[in-house]
Amino acid sequence: MNALAQPAGPIAPSVAIPLLRTLVLCDLVDSTALTERLGDQRAADLFRKHDRLARALLPIHGGREIDKTDGFLLMFERPLQAVAFALDYQRALRELNAAEGSTLAARVGIHVGDVVAWDNSPEDIARGAKPFEIEGLVKPITSRLMQLALPKQILLSGVAHALAHRAQGELGERLETVRWRTHGRYRFKGIPDPIPVFEVGDEGFAPLKAPPWSGKAHREVPFWRRPATLGIEFAAVLALLVAPAWYLLKPAPAIAFAQRDWVVVGDLRNLTGDTSFDASVQAAFRIGLEQSRYVNVLSTLKARETVQRMQRDPEKTPVDRAVGAEIAIRDGARAVILPTIAEIGGRVRVTAEVVDPQTQTTVYSESADGIGAESVLPSLDAVNQKLRVRLGEALATVSKESRPLDQVTTKNLDALRAYSLGVEASIRNNMKEASSLFRQALQFDPQFALARINLGECLAYAGDNSGATAEMRKAASAENLTPRDALYAKAWLANFENPRAALEDWQVLARLYPDFPRASGALGFFQYQAANDFSAAIAATEQNAVNTNPRRGVADYLLGVLYLGDGRYAEAQRRFDQAEANGFKTQNVYRAYLFAAQRDFTKASTLLSQGTKSGLDSEDAELQRARALLSLDRGDWDAALAEFAGSREVDVADDSDRQITKLMLHSLSDTPAEFKVRASTYLREWSSMPSAHRESDTGQFKLLLAAYLSARAGAMPLAATALDRVTAQSRSGDYPYLVSLLRVVEAELARAGGDAKKSISMLGATVDGREYYLTHRALMDAYAATNDYAHALRESHWLAEHRGRAYAEQFGQATLNPLNVALANLALLDAAEFASAQKNLPASREALGGFRKAWPNADKLPFLKQRLEALSEAYRAAH
Repeated sequence: MNALAQPAGPIAPSVAIPLLRTLVLCDLVDSTALTERLGDQRAADLFRKHDRLARALLPIHGGREIDKTDGFLLMFERPLQAVAFALDYQRALRELNAAEGSTLAARVGIHVGDVVAWDNSPEDIARGAKPFEIEGLVKPITSRLMQLALPKQILLSGVAHALAHRAQGELGERLETVRWRTHGRYRFKGIPDPIPVFEVGDEGFAPLKAPPWSGKAHREVPFWRRPATLGIEFAAVLALLVAPAWYLLKPAPAIAFAQRDWVVVGDLRNLTGDTSFDASVQAAFRIGLEQSRYVNVLSTLKARETVQRMQRDPEKTPVDRAVGAEIAIRDGARAVILPTIAEIGGRVRVTAEVVDPQTQTTVYSESADGIGAESVLPSLDAVNQKLRVRLGEALATVSKESRPLDQVTTKNLDALRAYSLGVEASIRNNMKEASSLFRQALQFDPQFALARINLGECLAYAGDNSGATAEMRKAASAENLTPRDALYAKAWLANFENPRAALEDWQVLARLYPDFPRASGALGFFQYQAANDFSAAIAATEQNAVNTNPRRGVADYLLGVLYLGDGRYAEAQRRFDQAEANGFKTQNVYRAYLFAAQRDFTKASTLLSQGTKSGLDSEDAELQRARALLSLDRGDWDAALAEFAGSREVDVADDSDRQITKLMLHSLSDTPAEFKVRASTYLREWSSMPSAHRESDTGQFKLLLAAYLSARAGAMPLAATALDRVTAQSRSGDYPYLVSLLRVVEAELARAGGDAKKSISMLGATVDGREYYLTHRALMDAYAATNDYAHALRESHWLAEHRGRAYAEQFGQATLNPLNVALANLALLDAAEFASAQKNLPASREALGGFRKAWPNADKLPFLKQRLEALSEAYRAAH
C-alpha cells in the first residue's frame, strides 16, 4: 500500500522530517462570484460534491490531503501520481458540471521539492491545528504556478515535468489524449531563480497555451525581444524581406540545431515488459537515425568513453536524461534523444523525446504506434522521420535518402537483438563473442547484411582476411543496406582487391558522410599507404581526429606518422603525445623513427624498449626490424645486415621480406659481379614461391624492386627477365604503388641503357609530392650520368633532408624503408662528390663532414673506402 495514503505511524510532535515530495495546489476559479450567483445553500452543496470527488481520487493516486480552502493542498510521492490525479480531477470536474449544469473551473500547480513535515500534538489539534503540517520553498512555488494558471489549466515546474514526462507511459490508455507543452521560463515574485513552466492536459479541453503575465509572474524574454529593441528588430525584419522566400518560410526547429550537429541517443526505456525489445529496438532506432546526412549520432563507444571520463562505470550507468545531457555537453552534442516503447490500450507505442542538454527539459516528443511486434519497425521509421524534420531536415531529403528499417536491417527482432549484443561485445573488444553473436543473427536471418559487415570486420581483426573478404563480398552484393552501409561494404571489399577503387570509394563515402569516422579514417590511411599522398592523407585524418570519434587515438597516431613523413617533427611529436593521452598504446615504432630522423638514437632506442608489447608474431617482427633500421641509420652496416638476416620468420611472405631487404642492402655494398649472382639467386627463389604469393601485389612489388636493383647494378638481362614476369595488375593502375615503381624501373633501364635524358624526362613527370623517395635517387643518378652535377647535387640534398619521409613511406608495406634510410645517409657522400666535381671544395668538405658524423665507421666499409679515398685525393690535388 502506498506510504502516503497510509502513513506508517505518527511523527512525534516537534520532530521535523525532511522529505522529497510532489505538491499539488488546486484552486476553484471565481468561487466567490459563483456563491453570490447561486446562493449560499446551492453553492455549499456544489462545493461539497466537488470536495467529495477530489477526495475520492486521492487514494487511487496515492495522495494525501494537507490543507483545504477553496481548493486543496495535496502531497504525492511521485510527480506522475500528481499529474495523473490532476488530469482525473479536471475530467471529474467536467463530468460534475455536466451533471449539475454548473460552470466550476479549477487551476492546478505542481512542483517537486524538499518539504519539512511533522505531526502536530493532540493539544495543538484540539486548539484548531491541522493534524499534519508541511513547510518549505516548494509550497510558495506551487502556489505561484497555480496562480499563474488559466482556468482548466495544469502547470508544472521544470523538475516536475522532467520526472513525470519520462514516466508518462504509466498513464496507460489516458495517454492517448494527453498533450504536453512548454511555456518558457517565468520569474515569480519572491522566488530568486526563474522557473521553467510546462503544461499537461487533455487535448480539446485544456488551454494548452502560455498563461498571461501578471504582477506576480512574468515570462523571461531575451533582450532582443524587449520593447526597447522591437523597433530595431522590425527594421531588420523588413531588410531581410529581400532574402529568398523559401528561407524565410522554412520552419525553424524548436532547438537550435544545424546540419551535421550531433545528438546523443539515450538508453531505450522499455515499459512493455517484453525483454526482447530491449536491445533490438535500441539498435533499430539508432540505425534509422543514422541514415540521415543531416543528423549525426554519437556512437555508443564514444558515449561509453565519456561516461568513463565522468568517473562512472559504463557497464552500470544507463544513459538517461541526466547522463545523456552531461555526455552531450562534454562532447558538444546539440540534443539528447530518449526513446521509449510502451503498450497502451493493446497497442505498441514508440516515443522519442528531444531534450535540451543545457536545461534537461523536453523540447518536443514524437510518437507512433501499431498493433503487435511487427508494427515496431514501421513505428520507428515514422518517429525517426518526424524527428529529423523537427530538427530541421527537409522532408523531401528524408523521404529520398531513407529506406524503411525492415529493408535495411531485418524484420526479425531476434536477429536485431543478437546483432545489438554483438555490437556491444565488439565495443568491449571481445571479438570472439561478437563474432558468435553476429553469426547467431545471421542464423535468424541469413539476409541480414549489416550483421555480415560486422562479422567481416571481426574476422579481419582476428587475421582471417579470406573469411573477412568472403563475408564482405556477400554484404556488398546485398540490397538490404542503407546507402552509407552499402558504400562502406563496397569500399572495405576494395581494400583487398583494388586499392585504386578503394581510394575512390573512400573519397566518395567521406564526401557524402564527412562526420562518419570510419570513412575519413580509411581515406586518410589509403591516401597514405596506396597513393603516398601525405598532404591529402593529413587533411582526411585531421577530419578524423575529432572528439566525436571514439577511436581518436588511432587518428592522432596516424597523424604523427604523416607529419613525420612531411618533415614537421614538432607537430608529429604533439600528435603522438595526443594519441597516448587518448589511450592509444603501441610498440612506439614510429615514435622512435621520429627521433631517429633527427639522429637522436638514444631516445629512439629508449622508446622502442618502453613500447607496449603485443605478443603477436607480426608485431614482434616489426619491433626487431625497427631495431635493425636504427643500426643501419647509425652506420653499423654489418650489425644491421645481421639483424635483418636474423628477423623472425613467420611464413613465406615474411621470409621474402627478409630476402628482399638483404638484396637491397647488398645492391649498395656488393661489386656488380657479386650482385648479379645474388640477384639471380633471388629471382630463382622468387620463381619457386607459390603462385598466390608471386601474383599478389606484394609479390609483384618485390619483383619490380629486384628489376630496379638489377638495372642499377648493370645486370640488364636480369632486369629485363624480371620485368617480363610482371603481371597486368602492375600496369593497370589498380595498384598505384606498383605503377609508381614500374615507372622508376623503366626510367632506370633507360639510364642504364645509355639514355639518361629519357630517364630524367620520365622521372620528372612523376614528381608531384606523391612520388617514391627512391624516385629522387634515380633522378640523382640520371643527372649525374649527364654530368649535370648542379641538379644531381639538388637531388642529393633532397634525399638527405627528407629523412622523415625515408622512415614513414608505406609503399609496398614499408619494404623500401631500409633502402631509403641507407640512401638518406649516402646522399651526404653523394653531395660531397657532386660539389667536388663542381670545384666547390668548401661545400664538398661540409657534406663529407656530415657524412662522417653520421657514419663514423664508414672508412671500415669496403664499398665506401674507395669513394672516400678518391675525395681525399681530389682535395689534395686542389691544394
